[in-house]
Amino acid sequence: MNRKEIINLLGIATANFPNMQNKEMTPTAILWEKSLSDLSYEVAEKAVIKVLSTSRFFPTIADIREAAAQITQPRTLDAMEAWGLIGQAIRKYGFYRQKEAMESLPEDVREMVKRFTWRELCLSEEPEILRAQFRKAWEIQSKRATELKALPIDIRNLIEGVSEGMKLIE
Repeated sequence: MNRKEIINLLGIATANFPNMQNKEMTPTAILWEKSLSDLSYEVAEKAVIKVLSTSRFFPTIADIREAAAQITQPRTLDAMEAWGLIGQAIRKYGFYRQKEAMESLPEDVREMVKRFTWRELCLSEEPEILRAQFRKAWEIQSKRATELKALPIDIRNLIEGVSEGMKLIE
């Protein structure tokens, strides 16, 4: 986005907040330009309108980026939907057909299964406890992914690069 588009976004936001219309918005425009420049104008405009529709306060960069991530990212599974897919795979493929079961699962579910291990998921004698542990782990993973999606692309790449470097060390 360029400066003119940022000014347009600020105009939309200030139109919703009459008390902001007489304030000096240059510092806000500079900050928004630095922090939102990786978003397309169309996405940023929809994000600002989304925030204005649900918030009683002037939009922050965090509000706008979070709304933009929600607009541009497909809906993700919740913990119980992911757990249900695992249950279906266990019933269909069983313990001995792990490779086929894993291939039947979406990537994010497959990664979580690797953390718990297929063996543990199939043979657990306390599935209620395992389900609760899975739900907690899934929610943590989902929260991290959502937070990462909301970051500017250069910061996201930096974090992902550091994470990859840590995996190589292990």
